[in-house]
Amino acid sequence: MLRRRNSQTGSVSVEFALLLPLFLILVVGGVHFGRVLSTRHRLSDATGVATRSAAVRGITNAATIRGLLQDRLGGAAADCSALNVVASTVVDAAGLTRLEVTCTCTLNIGFGASILGAIGPDSLTVTAAMPL
Repeated sequence: MLRRRNSQTGSVSVEFALLLPLFLILVVGGVHFGRVLSTRHRLSDATGVATRSAAVRGITNAATIRGLLQDRLGGAAADCSALNVVASTVVDAAGLTRLEVTCTCTLNIGFGASILGAIGPDSLTVTAAMPL
């Protein structure tokens, strides 16, 4: 019986060493996915508010709308390494003019960019529209 017990002394360590990388990828990937969802929510909210504010004021300049968007994002703007804003006015079939704003955020992944870039998205795009 002693002989059998001694032959399995390192099996738990080997199993742990084999499963640890998978476990770490799952945990880090989950944190990354949570950050992406949080950033998408904040970006969607900020784009909607900036579009409404610009439409009420009659602003169609993309640079000014970008400033409104960054004001709304506040500290959350650090989650985006680049923020691209495209604003356009569109006249639909009924003759109504609306402001369409498309915002693209290149995510600031931080550590593990080579691994996490393959797991999730590296940029988010949100579009909002309001009548002028």
